Amino acid sequence: MSAAAKPAAAGETGVAARAADLAARAGLDLAYLALGGLTSVLAFCVWVTALSVTVSLLVFIVGLPVFLLSAIAFRWTAELDRRNAALVVGRPLRGRYRDHRGEGFFERLRSTAADHQTWKDLGWLIVHSVLGFGFAVAAVTAVAVTIGAFLMPAWYGTIDEGVEVGLWNVHSLGGALLATLASFPLAALTVLLLRGMAIAQAWIATALLDGDEGADPAPASAAAPAPRLRKPPRRPPSSETWLVVQLAVSGLIALMVTAIWAATGADYFWPAWVWLGLLVPLSLHFGIREALRIVPDHGGLAVQAVISLVVLGICIAVWALTGFGTFWPIWTILGLVTAFALHLLARLTWQRVFGEERERELTERVETLTKTRSGALEVQSAELRRIERDLHDGAQARLVALSMQLGRAEERLGDESEAAELLRAARSEASAAIAELRDLARGIAPPVLADRGLPAAVEALGRRSPVPVTIEARLERRPPAVIETAAYFVVAEALTNVAKHAPEAAATVRIEGGGEQLRVAVSDDGPGGADAASGTGLEGLRARVAALDGELTVRSPAGEGTTIEAVLPCGS
Repeated sequence: MSAAAKPAAAGETGVAARAADLAARAGLDLAYLALGGLTSVLAFCVWVTALSVTVSLLVFIVGLPVFLLSAIAFRWTAELDRRNAALVVGRPLRGRYRDHRGEGFFERLRSTAADHQTWKDLGWLIVHSVLGFGFAVAAVTAVAVTIGAFLMPAWYGTIDEGVEVGLWNVHSLGGALLATLASFPLAALTVLLLRGMAIAQAWIATALLDGDEGADPAPASAAAPAPRLRKPPRRPPSSETWLVVQLAVSGLIALMVTAIWAATGADYFWPAWVWLGLLVPLSLHFGIREALRIVPDHGGLAVQAVISLVVLGICIAVWALTGFGTFWPIWTILGLVTAFALHLLARLTWQRVFGEERERELTERVETLTKTRSGALEVQSAELRRIERDLHDGAQARLVALSMQLGRAEERLGDESEAAELLRAARSEASAAIAELRDLARGIAPPVLADRGLPAAVEALGRRSPVPVTIEARLERRPPAVIETAAYFVVAEALTNVAKHAPEAAATVRIEGGGEQLRVAVSDDGPGGADAASGTGLEGLRARVAALDGELTVRSPAGEGTTIEAVLPCGS
């Protein structure tokens, strides 16, 4: 790619990313407004019913508990919109209510009446029941008109009189194509309209429903700035988000056409056809998504089963809506079952012919990887032991000799010379270097482990441990070197944890096996309650044991001590 082409490609990628962000943002705005249309209907029912019942019964004693129930209903209904606001604001809103714990009936009645958030909830329900429904109708209508204009060449011919678009009557393919072209600027206006209505609704919701201290404060006047809204996400919304969008829009459209049917005489129930048209894509979306999630290994069969069930449901619904009669969907059932059976038979045949070969290839591959990993671990263990020997026999021995020579020189110079003081400091540094080098060599692979085996190395650990350690070892034979090293470090880390977290406890180390598997357990009688998921030491041990196909378990019930057990395979 040339230098001139790279900026162009980068620019195209940036434009595509911005377009994806814009589409994602518009989808979330539509979901927020459509869900707001559904909750606005609920809000209207709640506040009208609650106020009418409470006011009418307030003159009687029974009106007092009804007032408390109304406040709870306000809170629960407002909570739905607090959660929906996360689609635009970026986080769920939080209401700050008074704490009523420990209050009696009359105290709670008085504190509820003085709770500002309860009255703000009521104000939100009143405003939202009008504004939210209007925004939802405007949003769904704008999107429907845009989609209808874009797809007009596909459906304008179904209306004999033509399609009335304002003062323009579309009755030809040319006019329909012009409507498709006009749908692009209309889509831009629709996106701006959705954004503006979503911001306005979120601004009011934040002002009335949000009591979070970390949120932007509510505006003091109409000229105050709107709450800070999150930037469009850089990744497209998840499948759950699109399913919620589709469900909300479909529910609102179904509610609107039903209301239109009721307002125009409630004659033939034609909204059933609209419901069916909305239910088909919703069923396909949800069914295919769940089928691929439940049976990912048989996605083709699962998708075909979902599509077949949806087609069958459509046929049965059409048969029912057209007055029943002869059950013609039986032919559809026969065709769908035959197609599914042929698909299943072809899949089974393919697996029969090619499955065994594929399984054999995978088995051979696993065996090869197991052998190569075992060889790599053996080579790594041998290399670590060589490094330890080089440190012990080379650098460590030379430092010991150097320390002895420095000591002799110090004795010859006596205690009065400044050179003797420098030699004394040099010998001290050499002794410290020897100690650090010895610890380093022991951390790589202790010499006693290579020379005398695991039980002797663990006994050396027990003698150096600040807590009393009892060792029980019963080995059938000596395990492989890499297994011994892993078991040694399990014991070392476990005893370190005992000394750190339970210094007053006593520890017991049990080593068993050595034939097909080696079992190492370190237990203590400390307070227990250890978090097995915390600590990098245990995570490192898990990784070391897992690399050898072993298993590490930690049991630490409160008050019963802690047991760390590792089971390592030794081979046959």
